[in-house]
Amino acid sequence: MLAAGAVVVSAACADVLRQFDLGHSSLYPIKLFQHDRTTPVEGEYFCLNIGERKDVFLREYSPLVRVFGTGRMKMPPNLHDDDVAVSSAGLEGPDLWVSPPLIRIFFLSDRLTQALRAAKMGRVFGFRACRIVEGH
Repeated sequence: MLAAGAVVVSAACADVLRQFDLGHSSLYPIKLFQHDRTTPVEGEYFCLNIGERKDVFLREYSPLVRVFGTGRMKMPPNLHDDDVAVSSAGLEGPDLWVSPPLIRIFFLSDRLTQALRAAKMGRVFGFRACRIVEGH
């Protein structure tokens, strides 16, 4: 879930994530509260700080991208498989990353995606497959 703009995951999700190469990303325990700001939400939760960066997003192969005056880029919320293209360099290194200047999207390796699906967390994430473009 998103809480105040941060990605928040359950303890079960954090357990899956910790089994993979997160690079510079990290998990920090947090306390969640109901709307009254005093009643704690039951369970254990973690803020996922995505600190790993890979420059693999390929704008020229991702026609739905919107470019803002600042140079930052955003994809529409209703993505389908292959709407986002990345270079084959994305297959190397850590299993979780962002690719600036693309905002509000993070990437997961196939092996991490499969582990989250096996743990019955796939629907929560709303995974979409990226198109891998060789030679970039």
